[in-house]
Amino acid sequence: MTDVQMEARYREAVRLYTRNTRSSVLNGSPAICWEPDGLSFTYERQVREEDGIQNVTVRVDALTGETKEMHSGEPTKGDGTLFPVDWSISPDGGHALYTRDHNLVMREISSGLESVLTKDGEALCEYGCYIDIYSQITVQREGYVEHPLVCWSPDGRYFVTYRADRRTTRLLPVIESFREDGAEDVRPLLRQYPCPFVVDADGEIPHYSLYVGDTEQKVLRRVDAPDFLYPVFTSAEKSIVRWMDDSSEFYFTWIARGYQEARLYLAQAADGGARVLVRETTDRFFNLGAFQLLDGYGSYLFSNFVTQDRRYAFWQSERSGYAHMYRYRLEPDGSVCEGDLFDEAAGRLIVQKLIRVDEEEQTLYFMGNQEEACSDPLYYQFYVVNLNGSGLRRLTPEDATHRVSMGRKGFVDTYSRVDAPPVTVLRDLEGKLICKLEEADVSQLLELGYQFPERFTVTAADGKTTLYGILIRPAHMEPGRKYPLIDYIYGGAQLYNVPREFTWDNAMNREIFGGLQSFAKLGFAGIILDGRGTPGRGMEFHGFSYQNIHGCAGLEDHAACLKELAEKYPFLDCNRVGMWGNSAGGYATVSAMLRYPQVYRAGVASSGNYDQRMYEHSWTERYYGLYQKELYEKGDITRLAGRLTGRLLLAYGAMDDNVSMSQTLRLCDELNRHGKVYDLLALPRSNHNVPSDLYFVRRKMDFFVKELLGEEPPAEISGEVL
Repeated sequence: MTDVQMEARYREAVRLYTRNTRSSVLNGSPAICWEPDGLSFTYERQVREEDGIQNVTVRVDALTGETKEMHSGEPTKGDGTLFPVDWSISPDGGHALYTRDHNLVMREISSGLESVLTKDGEALCEYGCYIDIYSQITVQREGYVEHPLVCWSPDGRYFVTYRADRRTTRLLPVIESFREDGAEDVRPLLRQYPCPFVVDADGEIPHYSLYVGDTEQKVLRRVDAPDFLYPVFTSAEKSIVRWMDDSSEFYFTWIARGYQEARLYLAQAADGGARVLVRETTDRFFNLGAFQLLDGYGSYLFSNFVTQDRRYAFWQSERSGYAHMYRYRLEPDGSVCEGDLFDEAAGRLIVQKLIRVDEEEQTLYFMGNQEEACSDPLYYQFYVVNLNGSGLRRLTPEDATHRVSMGRKGFVDTYSRVDAPPVTVLRDLEGKLICKLEEADVSQLLELGYQFPERFTVTAADGKTTLYGILIRPAHMEPGRKYPLIDYIYGGAQLYNVPREFTWDNAMNREIFGGLQSFAKLGFAGIILDGRGTPGRGMEFHGFSYQNIHGCAGLEDHAACLKELAEKYPFLDCNRVGMWGNSAGGYATVSAMLRYPQVYRAGVASSGNYDQRMYEHSWTERYYGLYQKELYEKGDITRLAGRLTGRLLLAYGAMDDNVSMSQTLRLCDELNRHGKVYDLLALPRSNHNVPSDLYFVRRKMDFFVKELLGEEPPAEISGEVL
């Protein structure tokens, strides 16, 4: 290929960066805003006009589907009251909480009267402080303003918060090699943050104690429950706590260290007294979901809840092998009787996110998957079931993945597949179609060169399990020619990697499909595959990752399926296969290069957690369990560094406060010790989100072009900022 041709291919690849695809789809994900009565809603319709894209407000009657286009007008103004950003305000606007000298202070807003609620706060032992175990330094650098994280009762009298005691937790360093604060001092800045490892004893692990506050009595009481050894919540919206409507009680799910015991507590607002409603143990792990993508009532653990009449508690469990809901009858004498919510019709259906509990109608609405009528077990569908377990019904008929927004008498549903653009419809609560609202306009996306991924199935390494994936063909294909393949992998056990929805954006500013759309323009085929060990298909499938983090969520399936893929797609050259991934995907990529050197010729691994003993304990303990030396040593891929034969590019962000850059450097040390040749890319200003760095994206493309295509990448692309 000539230099001119190669530069043209790179230009095509750049056109498919997320910064370009993000705004190229119209009406792909309408944001629904329901009126208070739940009988009508508005959304913004995007209209393409000569002078650009215009937004038109559409008001919809949810009962009839009648629509009316409205002028947006001036934004609604509030009452003019402005509160300091470091305050947490009660729902009734009567009280504010803020911190001073690590202690919690309450202010009565009308009088300005202050009450100091705690006096034992100190550095690393604080109330309601921000705890994100994966970005503690990042949020500081981005200017996060500390304010108490609390969950207010509906009436505003009570609130729940926590005390985070991290005084005995060991610190991890991050060295900032530059100063962005305008200081003239050019010395590197040392930043440190508490980060527990799996090898640490309970006394060195952060302890999170729940507290309930009373604005009338001006006191803070400790909740009568064990400390949490994993972070409690990172915002009021992502709290583990749910209040009862009358504000007298709240409930929460407690998890023991090691993820093998869980309890549902009901607690009193007045004194913090709490009792256990449900307790369950497992010999594997409880599946908490990940980043609100899978399980949970919103972001609430296990989709658990207590009815407002206190007669029933509902508990999500995988004890049958599939996530179902279990109903517990709460007797006046304090005893509890258990029963399965579903009748036998549930079968292998998996309960995911709860959408609504309607106690008046005695119904429960939820998202579920593994619907037998669908072509992919991970297509989310919308269901309703009676609270006595009868009447299970599917409300979304399309073979696609669905997102719903519920009103009082109906719901809005946006459904799509990777190979089918989004459609938004209005349905009643029986699932009957009222009207179609929008069909996404993807014409501009296609003009950028976007290709619809192809869905495929292959058989896992066990010879019997069906796996699901997507393939993106090379652009400019020529008859009879074979093309190198890039396998984009994640490898973490807490989420699946294959997109199911139509995809044109990435919230983390990364490339969609791991950059496979761009790689297609350069002459590569690309796949994404979910191997055994990923969630969403039942405990037997997910349990493949138990005490097997080093299995990288089915890495052996990736290697084993290539022969079958080559039979389905004869243009694939299985002698030129590469892999790349970030974080657990970096770990999986290095593992592939060292475990299957005869399969993978080239790999790009960024921000990898190459030794599980050196990673934050809550993620690792979920799947490996509590520390066992022999088991955890299997999670150290650096011990196999001497096996490297292919070409490897390692990258890390020097400001990574999720996976320490030390993980990469320790791997480098082992590769050096064995005299191995590899490439190393350091990104001084990047944190864990290395894939969003455009310089890394360019170096990644150059690497695979050289190592798998056998071509020289252009020195630069004139007129393009990569």
